[in-house]
Amino acid sequence: MLALRLLRHSILQLTGNLGAALTLSVMPAVAVAAAGAVWWNTMLAMGSTQGVTGQAAVLHLALMIIVVLAFVSLAASWHRFVLLEERPRLLRPIGRPEWRYVGASVRLTLILILVGIPVLLLGGAVMIALDGSVGAAMLLNLVIGFAFAVLGLRLGTGLAGAATGAARPLTTGWRATGHALGTLAVLSLLTQVLGLALNLAARLPGAAGIAAALLVAWFTAMLSLSIITTLWGHFVEGRALR
Repeated sequence: MLALRLLRHSILQLTGNLGAALTLSVMPAVAVAAAGAVWWNTMLAMGSTQGVTGQAAVLHLALMIIVVLAFVSLAASWHRFVLLEERPRLLRPIGRPEWRYVGASVRLTLILILVGIPVLLLGGAVMIALDGSVGAAMLLNLVIGFAFAVLGLRLGTGLAGAATGAARPLTTGWRATGHALGTLAVLSLLTQVLGLALNLAARLPGAAGIAAALLVAWFTAMLSLSIITTLWGHFVEGRALR
């Protein structure tokens, strides 16, 4: 089964390069942790952790920008390490690969929003026609969510190309995966099942549970990047799977 091979390759790609993954993750993690600590202490000093004042809004925006840039730096560096064999560095400035990644991510998000609005409106109309059935609502949400997960994989494949400097990466990734809808659907399902299993396994008491949850969050984020990298490498560049 191709979907299983893609997932296996992605897992081996990550576990076989843990040193590089950790090296690339250090500075983004430090940046997010430091920004979060500054945000929290500042909000406490202002006397509210839930306020919507002008200062609070600026702090929320600054934290969000730092988190996004940290993830983009990690993502672009990982794609380039795997696909271009670029040496992982602890310190890496935000450069052209990262800004290409940001641009592709913005376009991807806009596409999902443009597709999502009519789908949600249609879903609402269907629910009204079904007189608000709870079972129908759950089934409809499941179908819509699964469809968007597959759509996200097809479009997301191009993000790896954006990081490596490919021309029109989203279009290239979309066309290359056009014949693999079934495979992407199964891959999406397998990934979600794996994520659920890992999160359940991380439900430990006390500090161990916090550490396990952080480890699972990091692993699943890196695995998502590895899956995107694998999809680009296999479907676009024709690389063999392990």
